[in-house]
Order: sequence, then C-alpha cells, then structure tokens
Amino acid sequence: MKRSKLNALVDIFIFILLLISAFSGIVLWQVLPEGTGFQGGREVLDHQFFLGMPRHSWREVHHFSGLAFIILAIVHLILHWSFIKRIPKIFKS
Repeated sequence: MKRSKLNALVDIFIFILLLISAFSGIVLWQVLPEGTGFQGGREVLDHQFFLGMPRHSWREVHHFSGLAFIILAIVHLILHWSFIKRIPKIFKS
C-alpha cells in the first residue's frame, strides 16, 4: 500500500473515531448522566436507554473509541515523523 493511501486511511479513521468519541461523550454527559441519588447512586438512570443502548454500553463505546483514537494518533505521528523532525528547521529560517 502506498504511504499516501495509508496516511489517508489513518486520517479518515482518526476523524471517524473522533466523531464517535465526541458523540458518545455528549450522550454520557447530557442524555444519560450518572445517578444523582444518595452518594451518586444509580437509581433509575441505569435503566434509561438512548438509541437502544444503556449507559454502560455508551461508556464502553466511548472508552473503546478513545483508546483506538490514541493508538491511531500515535500511528499518525510515526507516519509523519520525518516532517516532525524538520519543524525546528522550518522555524529557524
């Protein structure tokens, strides 16, 4: 596979994972917040669903997409390492 095609695929997947992580984070924050009962108890909120998924499933999606995002971001940095090494020279001139 050509390097440019690999870069494009990595970047596309990073963007998709960013959208998934952001969306699931907003769902966890605004739509399915943690319980507010005694000592932060779960109460009724454990039984609430959004788009057919309970809160714990949204949390798993959020964690997986965040981890996959980090891994692909590291791959992205590795693929662009030669450019990153040249950055100080760019700012010197």
